[in-house]
Amino acid sequence: MHNSDTTSFEPLSAPTPWPNANARLLGLGVGLPVQPLDRLAQFSPLDFERFTLEWASDYIANKLVGVYEVQQRGGSGDKGRDLIVWFDAPSVKPRRWRLYQCKHYGARLGEGVAAAEIGKVLHYTLKGDYSAPEEYWFITHAGVTSDFQDLLDNPDELRAYILAEWDQRCATKIVKGTVPLDAAMKAHIGSCDFSIFRAKQPLELIKEHEKTRYHLTVFGAPLIERPPPPIPPSAVAAGEAEYVQQLLLAIGEAMGKAVTDRSEFVHLPIHAKLFDRSRVTFYCAENLKELARDQMADVAFFETLLNEFSDGLYHDYNATGLTGLQRLSATVKAAQQLQLGGHVLAPHVVANDREGMCHQLANEKRVSWYQP
Repeated sequence: MHNSDTTSFEPLSAPTPWPNANARLLGLGVGLPVQPLDRLAQFSPLDFERFTLEWASDYIANKLVGVYEVQQRGGSGDKGRDLIVWFDAPSVKPRRWRLYQCKHYGARLGEGVAAAEIGKVLHYTLKGDYSAPEEYWFITHAGVTSDFQDLLDNPDELRAYILAEWDQRCATKIVKGTVPLDAAMKAHIGSCDFSIFRAKQPLELIKEHEKTRYHLTVFGAPLIERPPPPIPPSAVAAGEAEYVQQLLLAIGEAMGKAVTDRSEFVHLPIHAKLFDRSRVTFYCAENLKELARDQMADVAFFETLLNEFSDGLYHDYNATGLTGLQRLSATVKAAQQLQLGGHVLAPHVVANDREGMCHQLANEKRVSWYQP
């Protein structure tokens, strides 16, 4: 069968952050957790779309063996294809692929509704718009009915069901107009491999989602223990340049001369220790940023926390009549007392993080210690 499909496909969209994600995490005093299966069953259509994008972008694309490319289709004109997984480059003929039909239904998916989706694949493969996939998976938030699963488990019975129900379940639900069960379609149905049609049970879907970086945020599983922060490198890194420059300006002000390097005040313990401590706390806060990025799948959690410090310390770092070191000291002391409310990262914030957040603000040029 010739594959004449020239339709362009879209890359996977980035999953959007979950609203109120902090309420999904355990151990924060927000009540008993909702079991993953129960939470999945409660998903709205938007929730399920976000969930399947997470699953596709991090499990299918990165952890399924042999995947060449994952493409998002869906919407009008998709010809019954929602999520396409290619296992070969475009130059390979025939090109192996799988189809994942991800839809949110009001209840468990039954054979009557699913028949129309199967009919689309049969219609477009008969036309030659695309080749038959190696596997066709129904992905739903509530799973499928027992009767439909029985048909999926017996491909010959599924074939017989489609033939018997074509006029009612398929003929008018594929394109505008009618797709008749003529001799060509009957022969095509008779020759097609109906074992390709499968359903992924909700529990299996959750287990695969567990292997993504998004799972902890979505289902409220406890975060794994935070790794220790890294030791600052001996030489100041490029990513530290701004806050280090501000430290040097404040220290230089106290010394009465401009300084450009730690070696110029190594003989003054009060300044050398402050410089070293500031780098330690900056990297501690960087470690907190990595926690948000790697374990909670969204560095935006760190950015919103930094905004809390920026807003909460505004009057401290903008106080007048202070030297640079006095302004830094006052801001750090206030940071240790700042209330973080129910922020998702609050349970993981330690004293060094609070001090380090002040240097993070300086590194982003939100604060200036030395204000001549």
